[in-house]
Amino acid sequence: MRFLEFDKSKCDDCFKCLRACPTNAISFVGEKRDIIDELCIKCGLCQSHCTPGALKIHNDVPLVKNQIRLGRKVIASIAPSYVGVFNLDHPHQMVSALKKLGFYKVEETAFGAEIISRLYEEEVTKAHEGNIITSCCPSSNYLIERYYPELIDDVIPVVSPMIAHGKIIKEVEADDPYVVFIGPCLAKKAEAEDVKNAIDSVITFSELDEWLRKENVNFHALSPQNFDRISSSRGQAYPLGGSLFKSDLKSRFNDDFRYMKVEGIDHCKEFLEAAKRGTLKNYCVEINICNGSCLNGPDLPKGCPNFYEREQKLHSFVESQNVVEFELPEFKVDLHRTFYDKSITLTPPPEDSIREILWKMGKQSEKDLLNCNACGYSTCLDKAEAVFHGFSDINYCMAFLKSKAESMQSVIFNNSPNAICIMDEHMYIIEVNSAFNKIFNPQRIITKNMPIDAFVDNGFFMEAQNFQGDTFSRKFKLQSLNKTFFGNIVKLNSEKIIVAIMTDMTNVEKSQEELMHVKEKTLIACQEVIDKQMRVAQEIASLLGETTAETKINLNRLKQIVLED
Repeated sequence: MRFLEFDKSKCDDCFKCLRACPTNAISFVGEKRDIIDELCIKCGLCQSHCTPGALKIHNDVPLVKNQIRLGRKVIASIAPSYVGVFNLDHPHQMVSALKKLGFYKVEETAFGAEIISRLYEEEVTKAHEGNIITSCCPSSNYLIERYYPELIDDVIPVVSPMIAHGKIIKEVEADDPYVVFIGPCLAKKAEAEDVKNAIDSVITFSELDEWLRKENVNFHALSPQNFDRISSSRGQAYPLGGSLFKSDLKSRFNDDFRYMKVEGIDHCKEFLEAAKRGTLKNYCVEINICNGSCLNGPDLPKGCPNFYEREQKLHSFVESQNVVEFELPEFKVDLHRTFYDKSITLTPPPEDSIREILWKMGKQSEKDLLNCNACGYSTCLDKAEAVFHGFSDINYCMAFLKSKAESMQSVIFNNSPNAICIMDEHMYIIEVNSAFNKIFNPQRIITKNMPIDAFVDNGFFMEAQNFQGDTFSRKFKLQSLNKTFFGNIVKLNSEKIIVAIMTDMTNVEKSQEELMHVKEKTLIACQEVIDKQMRVAQEIASLLGETTAETKINLNRLKQIVLED
């Protein structure tokens, strides 16, 4: 199951997610963006670096709400780092808030952490060759399984505190409880899916914060309530680095080992590389992918206290609780976990294929290999390999696109039929195109640093220079060439550059003059025809009048003769 999905409509191709991804587990091919699940270690760094919000975490809140509506016993297991993350007057106000949302019981995952610490203690006191690596952080477990399988035997073979707590809740609680883990981590969603019968849903702190806001739950208006199960200070201190301490939080499990806390993806990879080479031995290492452990997970609410404030709040809380003696209930659940080699062997690209890809990207020599990381890959060779495996696109190389764009600009500039002139703020020429030279500079005088008036002896440019706006357009006639132009001036004030584009309209003007001449002749001819027709009509009318009068006289005479007879 995928836990991150792209909203392609929001992706602006900035490649921040790919630059943040420690395993390059994101593909950008054409219009398609995708998480390469088999390469992903679920660290959530991509999502936390995605400014436009194009990466969305699969949200279990609707599932949890539905279980509450159905009347199911929904039990929360909340990570101890909540103390530093949320703005609470008292940490136990969180219990009241969660029960207000409908949770049947609320417990701290610190309870499971105490159990795991005891299992760690048993493991570390055994004879052990090489190094010992904790298994609390699921993202570090995925990193080892997929990229450092040689070190799997060094990982303590027990489940995480979350899984241990979930399994115990399901064993001791009646009526098939629905267990929800709440924490800052995306990897927990994947871990809950991988290890069955422990955690039914995972909600991040950010998702919880949004849910509380929608339900108008105000921490400050709530009275604190105790958790439904007591936890140890050692379990609560896990985000501070408490997993390899004894219950007094001062002494270590086994003095034969050197103890090390490794945080942050880069430091984790450095340590694992050294352990893989065999240059580090007899280390007991608490490893966390997030820099700052679970106090600095990838999905924290906006506006939460900064890291050092979170750390201080959790320190104060752990010290105030001071729960050292801790009795565990009897349980029979199996907390052992086996880790597997999940590495993926990608076919090494042939050298000639890589050379061909680099050549297509415009990288034809060593100096062209900029390794700028703008595309998300550390080196141009990494980028070429990604293209070979179908994870990336040749066009997604900034240097390649820049040179391509500049090349296209050059082609357009030099082949435009319009005369183009680039000048400084004082109207001295910086560069002209071929059409400009053809029209205004047939003698091919060196134009650079020459005033534009030396070539275009017209007041158009003087008007443009005095014009206050950023653009100026006007038709003007150049008497020396007997040509008419339509000029466009664009002032790039930030660059102190003026661009003039002049379109020759002489033929258009001539065509319009000829058309007007034809129209005038047509009008004259029409008027002559009208005048002639009027004269003819008048002559006909005159003749008809005379004939009518004569006919009337003759008819009257005939009438008189008939009457006399």
